[in-house]
Amino acid sequence: MHKWKNKIMAVILTSIVSISSMTVYASEIQQENVDYIGNSSVQEGLIFEKSNIEIPEGQSYSLNKEVGVENIKELTQGTVIISYTSTSMNEIQSLFSVGNSTVGSQDRHFHIYITNSGVLGMELRNTDTVFKYSLERPAAVRALYKGEKAVNTVAFKADAKSGQYKLFANGELLATLDEKAFKFIKDISGVDNVTLGATMRQGKAAYGFGGAINNVKVYSSVLSDEELIKETGTTKHGENIFYAGDDTKSNYFRIPSLLTLSSGTVISAADARYGGTHDSKSKINIAYAKSTDGGNTWSKPTLPLKFDDYIAKNIEWPRDSVGKNVQINGSASYIDPVLLEDKETKRIFLFADLMPAGIGSSNASTGSGFKEINGEKYLKLRWHEDGNTAYNYSIRNDGIIYNDMTGNPTEYSVDGEYNLYQNGKLLTCKQYDYNFQGSNLVESKTDVNVNMNIFYKDSIFKAFPTNYLAMRYSDDEGNNWSDLNIISSFKPENSKFLVLGPGIGKQISKGPHAGRLIVPLYSKSSSELGFMYSDNHGESWTYVEADNRTSGATAEAQIVEMPDGSLKTYLRTGSGYIAEVTSVDGGEKWSERVPLNQISTTSYGTQLSVINYSQLVDGKPAIILSAPNATNGRKNGKIWVGLINDTGKSGVDKYSIDWKYSYAVDGPQIGYSYSCLTELPNKKIGLLYEKYDSWSRDELHLKNILKYEKFTIDELISK
Repeated sequence: MHKWKNKIMAVILTSIVSISSMTVYASEIQQENVDYIGNSSVQEGLIFEKSNIEIPEGQSYSLNKEVGVENIKELTQGTVIISYTSTSMNEIQSLFSVGNSTVGSQDRHFHIYITNSGVLGMELRNTDTVFKYSLERPAAVRALYKGEKAVNTVAFKADAKSGQYKLFANGELLATLDEKAFKFIKDISGVDNVTLGATMRQGKAAYGFGGAINNVKVYSSVLSDEELIKETGTTKHGENIFYAGDDTKSNYFRIPSLLTLSSGTVISAADARYGGTHDSKSKINIAYAKSTDGGNTWSKPTLPLKFDDYIAKNIEWPRDSVGKNVQINGSASYIDPVLLEDKETKRIFLFADLMPAGIGSSNASTGSGFKEINGEKYLKLRWHEDGNTAYNYSIRNDGIIYNDMTGNPTEYSVDGEYNLYQNGKLLTCKQYDYNFQGSNLVESKTDVNVNMNIFYKDSIFKAFPTNYLAMRYSDDEGNNWSDLNIISSFKPENSKFLVLGPGIGKQISKGPHAGRLIVPLYSKSSSELGFMYSDNHGESWTYVEADNRTSGATAEAQIVEMPDGSLKTYLRTGSGYIAEVTSVDGGEKWSERVPLNQISTTSYGTQLSVINYSQLVDGKPAIILSAPNATNGRKNGKIWVGLINDTGKSGVDKYSIDWKYSYAVDGPQIGYSYSCLTELPNKKIGLLYEKYDSWSRDELHLKNILKYEKFTIDELISK
């Protein structure tokens, strides 16, 4: 028997003995009527069950002669739960179907299906002119898990009372469809078959599945959301450090950052995106969590970087062709976190791009947002009644706002969060709410007062509308944070945006620049790739440009250290390859780009993660890199282990990397976007990554796609 078949049987036996516990997120569970199935009576209403069905590629499995199948054909509502393992690469694969197989009735069926790209869906139709209901969710199921064909557990329920259809997979409620004209299997004309592994259309098997249906259960009753989350959670893959309904009040998360501190605490950060998965302009805060047990369990998230001009709330962002493109227009936001530890002081830094109200990289104004007065740079401000170019004020020492026309202080000042005061009294403005009316988003003032901030659209003093680099630091691993520091006074005046390469920064540990803190940046003014570094433990930062390219690629980058303290940086390019650049002077000057031909990427590229590994691999120092490996989307996630070789040469050519091992995180068509690696205290590798294709317009606004997994080095280098 194949290894994956043994694993399937083990999962089935484990499921019979005990059902694993699953945290149920209250925001996603609707109160069920008391006559529905509860946790204590899951077998009530069970009309059919069958286990261990092997379905060879290209074949189907008829249930027509099985006991209980006639009851399936009469269902007016009900629940289906399926555990399966697919070995097929067919684009669409029916797991379970009921329909009319006669000639001319090919559009009379109900089926639950998966795709080779990870979609879970259902289709219920009695020809398009009578009714056709469909519901699907991308990034729902796995193809591989820990190097084996993945076991997934999915569920579907049709609830006549609420008029809802719902899809579940691996411990999560994924999608809901509301239909006033509720229909189910009994409403399909001429139903004559119940089939596993295909949908019978005009006497032929369509949408073929190959693999194993480990177990299928059909209920005439409607199980609760809570029960279905628990039932499907027996094959939960990965964890959610940040998830819809957590303390951030956000439904959507992107842009992972993951870092193991010298103390052994593991910390994490991510964008908490309230306006769907859109980039800025939007409402986005930075979420933070930590683990004090080596990355096994995680604290409740906090929001060390947040704005309050717009309410934080769980809102379902539409995914229809119109509504999915709508963005929040007026909010200030933080985006793209970077974590860094100074191992000498034990201080941790959290960086993010700061966007004033209504600003993103696409519409940021050219300029730094600072003005130079008497050799010092100060943040410049505009009085709200002045013209759009009249930045006649600046924030001087101690937060006092000066009138630069007269050189005199005003009665206004700001605190460490850039909130405004007049004669020592804190000023306020009204908070905004945002709600959909159809596919239109309405942004409206509430009756709630919030502190007036120079980055808010209703502030009487307004910051220059460009991007800034924000930083906070903590000396107690994130329990408390410093005031907000705007550190981008070095931004060139000809730059429209200068932003972070998200993930983690680096502290050089060896050589003449040991102790230096360095963080990757990118732009498109006089260079694409740049860095900021600090030799005084983050008190001040110096910006250096690493190339002279201006084509506008998002050169998001991550840094590793070579055995002598020199640096290699790996970066996203818009040239169809991942590039390597090298510095032998602590990151002040960098070599020309060298393509990494071992890795496939799209023309627009994707952020990647790369870290040093503390242990030798095959007797050599090693680095570990994570990225998608595909030319047709952000998919096919891989982890590469590269062995560092001393070439005997000098300078930038002293070390070469032998990318000897690669590991598939999931199947070749499964989405995989931004990621962040860390070495955990037990020498395992932690991975926080986006389990979807963030470039695809069809995969916008998906909940709980930021997954955390752990691997041993033996798993990553096994053949």
